[in-house]
Amino acid sequence: MKKLILIALLLTFASGMAIAQQQGGAGARPGMQGGPGMHGGPANFNAGFPVNPAERLTENLGLDEAQAAEIAGIFEEARLMHDEERQRARQADDEIRASVHAQIMALLTPEQQAQFEAQLQERDQLRQKLEDMRAEHGFGVGHGMGDCINN
Repeated sequence: MKKLILIALLLTFASGMAIAQQQGGAGARPGMQGGPGMHGGPANFNAGFPVNPAERLTENLGLDEAQAAEIAGIFEEARLMHDEERQRARQADDEIRASVHAQIMALLTPEQQAQFEAQLQERDQLRQKLEDMRAEHGFGVGHGMGDCINN
């Protein structure tokens, strides 16, 4: 079990590093993909750069106020649709996971069921520790490799 947890941590760390490099890392300019200002979170210090796509387009294309407002609305609508889709996907994942667990439990002896439940609890504790670490380091829930661990 300890080996499984260690492997999960190592994979999580390695995957996180790969994603950070792919997105430009922590040193990327705010407003650029992967930069500190990408999501407008606490690390959003702006530093004179546009933080969101609507601001970037306004600056780069010289949009008037009406155009900028319409484009901002388009981006907001897309963000809401994306959030809804993400929520639906999480619900589907939860349903699949519950079904898989129920099927597994049906095949196990009572002793194995207890061990399986203990493993699930250890996994949940590990996930919580990872979320706490991400929050402590400014990544927040839902902005790191913990999303790849079964939620």
